[in-house]
Amino acid sequence: MPQLANRSPSILFCLLRPGPHIAPHSGLINICLIVHLPLIAPDTCSFQVGNETRTWIEGKTCLFDDTIEHEAWNESDETRIILLFEIWRPELLVQAHELVKEMFEAIDATRGLKPTWQI
Repeated sequence: MPQLANRSPSILFCLLRPGPHIAPHSGLINICLIVHLPLIAPDTCSFQVGNETRTWIEGKTCLFDDTIEHEAWNESDETRIILLFEIWRPELLVQAHELVKEMFEAIDATRGLKPTWQI
């Protein structure tokens, strides 16, 4: 799991009430992959990453690069709930993790930001 002060780890429950559509969006950097674990997934809830559309399956994780445009919708009468978290890209060497941390620390230092937590 990425451990980047002021940025990660990022773990949250994501609720999507009946009816809404999360508009297409994408992340800025691809050092991590996003994992979605559907906990409550009504049949008419779906998501799209790039050109591929899928229906949520409770208990079956979905892993994707969030720099690829993605969106989600809930056309059911129930709330969809997923556990969302990030992992390091598996092709990044451990040494690269440290370099990425140093890069973000340097960026934050130039902005006068101090780490809000340490792991």
